[in-house]
Amino acid sequence: PMANRVLVCAAVLAFAALTLARPPVVFVPGLTESQLLYKLDDFKSSYPFCQNHSSWKVLWPITNADVDTIEDLLCWLDRYAIFYNDKAGSYMTLPGVNTTTFDFGGWLGLQGGHQITKGWVAAGWTVGKDLFAAPYDWRVPTAAGAQDAYYNDLRILIENVVQKTGQKVYFLAVSLGPQIALGFLHRMTPAWKDAHIAWFIAESPVWSGTPVAAWTIVSGFGDANSSGFNRQVSLRTDSIPWLFPRAGTTNTTWGAGEKFIVTPSRSYGSADYVELLQDLGLDFLVPGFVRSEIEPDLSTFAAPDVNTLVTYGYGLGTPGTFTYPQDFVRNASMTPPYPTVANTSETGDVYVPLRSTLRAFYEWPSALQAAGKKLIYQGYPGQIHAYCLLPEGGPCFQDVLNFIVNGTLPVDRPAPSRSEYLPEHAHLAPLPAARN
Repeated sequence: PMANRVLVCAAVLAFAALTLARPPVVFVPGLTESQLLYKLDDFKSSYPFCQNHSSWKVLWPITNADVDTIEDLLCWLDRYAIFYNDKAGSYMTLPGVNTTTFDFGGWLGLQGGHQITKGWVAAGWTVGKDLFAAPYDWRVPTAAGAQDAYYNDLRILIENVVQKTGQKVYFLAVSLGPQIALGFLHRMTPAWKDAHIAWFIAESPVWSGTPVAAWTIVSGFGDANSSGFNRQVSLRTDSIPWLFPRAGTTNTTWGAGEKFIVTPSRSYGSADYVELLQDLGLDFLVPGFVRSEIEPDLSTFAAPDVNTLVTYGYGLGTPGTFTYPQDFVRNASMTPPYPTVANTSETGDVYVPLRSTLRAFYEWPSALQAAGKKLIYQGYPGQIHAYCLLPEGGPCFQDVLNFIVNGTLPVDRPAPSRSEYLPEHAHLAPLPAARN
């Protein structure tokens, strides 16, 4: 009996020690995952029937009650909208609209926060102790100081976590998150990063953009039933053009000769975005696109100078070309008809082609080596975009947990080259549900 009690006590202490030893994780979510609140103060809407004063309410996620009538929809779109003001050099909502995220550091401000945390909690992490989230306004890119206030809050959160836990942070980001997180790391000093960041873990990054972003702006992502609404939201989300396929001459960008938006008399590629937007009557998006395109976070794409792990899926058909049955009309209110969607010439994770994901694999090794940092790429065949976040998404989730705790990864999941995973032929692209 005494021996049994000793064994039980030892087991309890060992479990407690294991729980206490969990390294802290700070999570930067993806597109649409952060909930947004709004408050109206003498709101100057485009429509006289819209309410112009309100207390704080939920802006995103949207519910059916928010858009029950066409008037409700029009008012919601005005409250939601954010655009780049070329004269002011900043991103702005309509006058009188105030927006914010909430529960910074916690998980209540994330859509599906409980679903994301449950695997971590089961593995020994504790929300608010060594597991933190950093929601942000995903409607804007890193350009023109749009994320500067968020970056200041993020810096303070990470500093407090390191001070309280005595351990460096594992800085985890997914989908749009790695681009936002990279912008943050670009703005921190080498000394600060050495003192506070153990590893930057980028899951399903969109380093060089994706043709899906262009499709979303042209006619709306999704099936024929949802694409119209999705387009209206995207036209008011300036981070979407930031994710257009990036122009370049490398094997991780899109050459000027590659056309992915096709009409009977005109084809558009990475050198034609301004003309594309103008031909659609979307001239109001041009200043924001031009400003975000030159932001060095993704244009120069400097290495973050921290240890970096990139996980991603590949081997799945991923949309790459969108063929429309008629030429575009210069009218922003007219949505082009649903296109014929064909897969890109390489595979991907259903939403992001492999070349975009592999950009850092080709561009960062020398800089990270010079900084004394490591770069690890882990590819997972058949993994859908952002599914590494979930235990049910495949082996990636457990691999990341094991890596954070033990510093080990499987040796049989190297980064593939684009040419090794070409599909046999282009075909109509499937659209399984993505996490974000």
